[in-house]
Amino acid sequence: MPEDRFQIGDYYLSRHKNSPIWKASWYDGNARQTKRVSLGTENLQEAKVRLAEFVTKNAAIKNVAPADMPLATILVRYWECHAKNQPSQEAANYCLARWMEFWDDATVADLTIPRQNGFMTWLKGKGFSNSYVSRIMAIGRAAIRMAWKHGEITSVPFIIDERDRSDAKEYRRFDKEEMQLFLKTVQRWPHLFAYTVIALNTLARPEAILDLAPEQVRLDDRHIHLNPKGRKQTKKYRPIVPLTDTLLPFLQRRDVARFVNWHGEPVDSIKKGFKTVIRAAGLPDEISPYSLRHTMAVELRKRSVPAWEVEGLLGHRRPGVTEKYAEYSPDYLSKAREAIDDYFADLGVSLPVPKMLRVSVACQPQKTAEPEDDVLPRL
Repeated sequence: MPEDRFQIGDYYLSRHKNSPIWKASWYDGNARQTKRVSLGTENLQEAKVRLAEFVTKNAAIKNVAPADMPLATILVRYWECHAKNQPSQEAANYCLARWMEFWDDATVADLTIPRQNGFMTWLKGKGFSNSYVSRIMAIGRAAIRMAWKHGEITSVPFIIDERDRSDAKEYRRFDKEEMQLFLKTVQRWPHLFAYTVIALNTLARPEAILDLAPEQVRLDDRHIHLNPKGRKQTKKYRPIVPLTDTLLPFLQRRDVARFVNWHGEPVDSIKKGFKTVIRAAGLPDEISPYSLRHTMAVELRKRSVPAWEVEGLLGHRRPGVTEKYAEYSPDYLSKAREAIDDYFADLGVSLPVPKMLRVSVACQPQKTAEPEDDVLPRL
């Protein structure tokens, strides 16, 4: 195909002889004329990407042979139709960009095993770990399989994986002194403090914590349903966890939309704010929100909590038929509940309930102190 005839289905690149700007062109059978839309760029590679985006939004694609389907089209359609609406959109966008960078104007049929091996070698040459290479391959695999499931391509190639993930990232954990310092520092930002206490007491993932609402907390039987009603469970399973004595005062309000909120409004992300707290406390930059989850998982095992209870809290172990009604038992995950409360007792750090979550003094345990009015800077 000549350079000026890059084509996706019925759509192709063209430009007027007196203009360097590329256009998306196609023949409209109803109007019996060729139509053109400016793509706003003089760069050929950028024009190919924009043409793929244009096709994604304006064209119906069905039963295209792999040799006729540009890989860029599938990647862009996957982003527009799925990935950009997911919580992991930033990571997905970065991985898809690496696919686009290497494969350029390749078709789906070009995804041979030797060329895929070359792609993985190229990724490792850029300094990516084996585990991250596996993640990048998984994004491309998901995009291609989605196109096949939707009937856009007639067949799907096998996408290989990097099996050696021994260099997978180890999350930095807090030691006792670091946790004490962090808990004292984070209280300057009420929404991040609420997030931290919930994370340490439930071992939940960030998304589940930010979603947590009063209707998910059962104060009568002291359980928290991390998966809100109506939400379909995913591979990142959200279990039912016990409500500890430490966490109880923070989850008693019924008149908030989310427990982690800023002036009553739900918080979408705490990444930047968390980094601010880490630096304010003078702690290592490699500590992340996931460090809270992993610190507690290790701490519970140190305190002889059974492995199955820790796995249950982490959402790594889905309940079977027999365990379905275990949540109604008074000793449901009791070892984990006791160990979490003991951990905070050993830390010896006062945990005043933030004003945004405070109820009357009578509803709080005696050990919970009333906080001072918190007129605090917004991150």
